[in-house]
Formats: sequence, structure tokens, C-alpha cells
Amino acid sequence: MWSIKGVSARHSREISFTLVLAALIALLVVQLSSLQVVQHRRYLAKSLGNKIRAIPIFAPRGEIFDRAGRPLAVNRPAYTLKYFPPAGEPESDQTLAHLAQWLGVDRDELVESVSRQRTLLYSFQPVTVASEITLEQVAYVEENPALFPGCFVDVDASKRYYPLGSAAAHLVGYTAMMTQDEFEAKRVAGYLANEFLGKEGIERQYEGLLHGRLGERDIEVDRNRCFRRIVVEKPPSKGEDLYITIDSRVQKAAYESLGNRRGAAIVMKPRTGEVLALACSPSYDPNRFRDEDGGDYLARIISNTRYPMLNRAVGNAYAPASTVKPAVVLGALESGIISRGSTFYCPGFLQIGNRKFYDWKREGHGTLGIVDVIGKSSDVALYRIGLDMGLLNLRHYYREFGFGKPTGIDLPQEAGGLVPSAEWKREHYSGERYNEVDRIWYDGDTANLAIGQGYMLATPLQVLVMVNTIANDGLTAKPTLLKGTKSSVGVDLARRALPQAHGFDRENLDLIKRGMRRAALLGGTAEDLRTLPVPVAGKTGTAEVWMGEPHSWFVGYFPSDDPQVSFVIFIENGGSSHDAAVPAARKLISDILGILEM
Repeated sequence: MWSIKGVSARHSREISFTLVLAALIALLVVQLSSLQVVQHRRYLAKSLGNKIRAIPIFAPRGEIFDRAGRPLAVNRPAYTLKYFPPAGEPESDQTLAHLAQWLGVDRDELVESVSRQRTLLYSFQPVTVASEITLEQVAYVEENPALFPGCFVDVDASKRYYPLGSAAAHLVGYTAMMTQDEFEAKRVAGYLANEFLGKEGIERQYEGLLHGRLGERDIEVDRNRCFRRIVVEKPPSKGEDLYITIDSRVQKAAYESLGNRRGAAIVMKPRTGEVLALACSPSYDPNRFRDEDGGDYLARIISNTRYPMLNRAVGNAYAPASTVKPAVVLGALESGIISRGSTFYCPGFLQIGNRKFYDWKREGHGTLGIVDVIGKSSDVALYRIGLDMGLLNLRHYYREFGFGKPTGIDLPQEAGGLVPSAEWKREHYSGERYNEVDRIWYDGDTANLAIGQGYMLATPLQVLVMVNTIANDGLTAKPTLLKGTKSSVGVDLARRALPQAHGFDRENLDLIKRGMRRAALLGGTAEDLRTLPVPVAGKTGTAEVWMGEPHSWFVGYFPSDDPQVSFVIFIENGGSSHDAAVPAARKLISDILGILEM
């Protein structure tokens, strides 16, 4: 017989076993749930971490257009071959050896390129082994992934095309890979080491607007690093498109007016400060920097003794010679040194101390009024005016017209020129090889300064801004290139600085304008312009230099009675203005009249 006590004990053990079993099952369920649900994302991510590679997508660069929407710098997408190199030294990488043979490039150069990129990039970023591969090469890589482990094809939107080529190189600039120093400076702004950077011109000046925001593409690769698929993609944001004040037709005309001679040509709207053209010669073709022989081409350009990369319009300063005479005469009128009725006798020279300072016309001009002093460009009259003004007053008016300091145009590396002083000369000649007599400022220095010679230096743009001020009735509009940025509804116009008023007397200004108009009439220094269908006002300049032929200048505006266009022609070592700058100006004016239908 069963006892009550025995049944009770057995039942208690069964209950205890059931409870323990239930607890174990519950614990197992919780663990499985944690593995399958709670930690699913973590283990999945860990699994995919061996296959997923995050690839930055370069943003298309903003494009550059002229005032009418004609392209000046545009993007041309190209196919690029990227590669995930394995750990270890690239010299022993057999895939690189195969790639070098397939691409037809030197293996050592490819290994060096990969090594250099690996020092700049993060470990998870691919290197570039070939830029601008052909469609046939793209198809071959994608059809034969086993032959290209670790490789994939990417679309590179960074290749730039410059429709005007050499005609606008100094204005628009170009892009190129960053140097190590440039990358260190740009890293904090989110740049990658293998991005392209604006190097000169508008490309450099407005890098912050033109550079877009990077995107990102997660790609899946197998254990052999072969590309499988795109997992997710965040598209990049294109940089801002820019519209600049240039008229590309006038730009080409300005470049052609120089005829491959060393020099610069600038065309502006004097009332607004808008630059219609800014050309330099000799030049270079920025499109060739990305060609197969781009490195050799760049080396030839850099070593060229004619310095084709020098921006002669704003980046270098020269003796402005007689182009500055209108500013000096106006300063003398404004300060009461001379009157509007003053006359000057020019016998062909002026004795200053124990030296004769000659006029460009050795037989002299005879007696001249203010209009002919400017129109016939009398040096002797300006010697006298400069000496009467004195160095301090002369420097004051040069500075008032903007000489000796950058104009503020939106281009990089603008030169400021030089308006010398007695202090400057003493400092400049302070070396041991100079004597005290070399450091003294003489009256002859002041006379030379009055005709834009001696130590004075100015850029072609500074000379043009001076003439703009006269043409614009004493108002100086700051030179500008940016017209606006592209928006969804059109163009957002850039802000402009208000013109600077100088308070010059209107009658004094009118007299100076008459003198500049006189220059382009019979008997003036630019009389060859008198037969043009539009009245021109301007000023010639023939700058004596230490070596070579004189620099040749002409600066002016038209129509003379209603200035719409101003311009400057500068030809380095071109000879007399009559033989070089004035004929170039005539051609440029004729071309502009046809282009703008004036």
C-alpha cells in the first residue's frame, strides 16, 4: 500500500523538476531571442564589415560661365579604375604588376603612385590606378572581375574642360591634384587627398563656392576583394555654378590683339567696374594638363623663358610711363599748382641740377596748353609740374588714383605696384654695396616719377582703373569678375561695392578728358585711331626699361563723349606705343564694335 507521506514526497520532487526545466527552457528562449533579435544587427554588421567598403563619391565641381551663359569651365565625366590594395608592400603585389602590364604603364611608377596615395588616404579608401580609361577598358574590367581582384570602375566628375583654352587661362585658371601642404590645409574642410583643387584664376579665387560636398557609396566585395554590388549610396552635392562678368567673345578678341607678344589686354565697363576681358600672352592650354603628356607639357611651360604662366594683367607691375600723365595733371589742377589756362614751353629738355632731362620729342613741342600737354604727351611739361607739386603731393594723388596698392579685383596674387618715397629709396639702397649718394632722393627722381618712370611700378589693371576714374567723372568702381551664382530661379547677383568718390572738380575732369581725346586726333600720340567709327579718348605710354626695347602702352575708352567701354593694351618690350600698342588697340576696338554692335 502507498502511504500518504510517500506520495507527497514524490509529488514535491516532480514539481521541483518541472520548475527547473521550465526555468532552463525560458533561459534558452531568452538567449535565442537575444541572438536572433536584439543582437541581430550587431552580428550582421560584423559579418558585412568584412565585405562592405565605404567609398567617397567626389562631388561635381561647380561650372563657370560668362555673362551670357557661355561655358568657360565645365565638367566632363571620366571613368577611373580604383583599387583596394592588400596589406603589405605594393612592390610584391602581383595584381599591380598585372595592372601595369594591362594599362601599358611602367610598373615601378604605378607602385610609387600607389605607395604615395596610401600615405595620404585612410586604410579603407581605394587608390586610383588609372584615370580616364576607355569604354572598352571599362567593359573588360566589369566582364572579367577575377582578373582584377580589388578593382572597380568609378565615375570621376572632376575632369575640367576649358572651351577658350589659352585665351582665358590666366583668367579662369585650372584645377590639379593637391600637394601635401595644400591637403593639410584643406583636410579640416573635409577634402580628401586625391581631390582636385583650383590652382589659379577664378578656379582658385572661388574654390569655396565651386567645391561641392562629398557623397558616399557602400560597395560589397568578396573575400578576393572583387566588386559585387552597391549596397547603399548617398549622392554628392555639386558645387555652385558661377556666372562671371566676362564676355567670351571680347575675351578672345583681347587675346588675339596681343598677337602672341608678351603682354596683357583688359576690357572693362568703367561705370560698373565689370571686367569684360582679361587676357595675357604668352599663355598655356589648361586642357593639356590632364592629357597623357600633361606632365611633360607642364614642365615645358614652367621652364619657358617667356613665362607663359605669369599673369601680366594683375600679377606683375611695370613702369607705366606716360599713361599716368592725366592723373598727375589732374592732381596739379586740384591742388592749385596749375590752372586750367596754364601753358608750358617745351624746348625738348629741362635742366635739373647738372643733368638734362629730355623730352621724347628731342626738338621740343613749343608752347602747349593743358589739352596738348596730354594729347601730345609732353615730358618737359610734366617734369615742371612734378617738381612744382613736390614728392609728397605727387605721391598723394598717385595713391588717390589707386597706385601702390592692389585694386581688390577678385583674382589671386594681385600685385600692388610701387609709388616710391624718399624713405623707400633709402631702405632699398641700404646695403653695404651702396653709397650715401645712392640713398638720397633727388629732384631728378621726382621728375621721373611725374612721367611714370624711375622707380614707379604699376599693373595694367591699375592703369586702367585710373582711366576709369576719369571716364566715370571722378568715381572709381572696384574691378569685379563675379556676376552671380546660379539658383533655381535664375542667377543670384553678387553684391557690389559702391563706387568711391574722390571729389574732383568737374571742370578739371572735363579738361583732362579733352586732353585724352586730343591724343586720338591728328597730331596726337595715338592719331591712328582717329579714323575709327567711334570717338576714342586715351593715353599712350612708352616705358624705358633697363634691358631690351621699351614697354608699349595704350589705355583709353570709347565713345569719348559717353564712355561705355574702357581698355588697356600693354606689350612688354614692344617698342614705341605708336608701333605696337596703338595698332593693337585699333584692332581690339574694331573687334569690340563688331561684337557688341555699338
